[in-house]
Amino acid sequence: MRELYGRPHPDPREVVRRIVAALDPETREHMKAPAVVTCLGVLLEGSRLVSEMGMINALASLGVGSEPAAVQMAAGLRGRAEGLIAAAEQASRFGDLALEAVGTTAMAIATLHDAGAELLGVPLSVAEANFAGFHREGRHAELAGSFLRHDLDRAFRHFISRDLADFIGGEGVPTVGHASRLEDAAARVCREDLVGLDLARWRGEVAQAASAPPRVWPAMLGPALSAGMDSALDVLGGAG
Repeated sequence: MRELYGRPHPDPREVVRRIVAALDPETREHMKAPAVVTCLGVLLEGSRLVSEMGMINALASLGVGSEPAAVQMAAGLRGRAEGLIAAAEQASRFGDLALEAVGTTAMAIATLHDAGAELLGVPLSVAEANFAGFHREGRHAELAGSFLRHDLDRAFRHFISRDLADFIGGEGVPTVGHASRLEDAAARVCREDLVGLDLARWRGEVAQAASAPPRVWPAMLGPALSAGMDSALDVLGGAG
């Protein structure tokens, strides 16, 4: 990595590939921590709640307001995940990153069919249809894949920002702005290269988890998240 960060214009896809190659087994396991599973469970549960009771009631049950719906849903789901993680004493660094991913995943869902939409301008009815659709249409595995993309976005930002400080001012990363743009580009690789991530094998488990109590999520969702994470890292590392 040192040699790559020292080059002019380091290639973000190569940065991602080399980070994957450098991950040790312990770090890979930490990336699948119970808190990460809880964050996935909260998103699945949230889709079910919106499907069953509508967006306004779902937001009320999460203890947040109704407007703007996209931002409030992201905040409510993150708050729900934070509470469950604290109660179960699951806190971890990768859990913190997964909490960030809950918010970014929720906001991406709200604008699912309009990539250019402004978050503050997404009508409540549109956000409701987008969130509810995953549960009503049985697209739970798709929702899990979306969360994994955003979770790895946050994880690779973390890996890069952690290591890049020593290289700012050099030929490869001359300014803080260059470092920020490299993080953004690498995160975009994670989101875009994993669009086709297939979790269909786990469709049953993730669908059942949407209606299951949080205490069973580790057993029900843990294997699915673990397999999905391994597949995603294979893709990003060039082996998938």
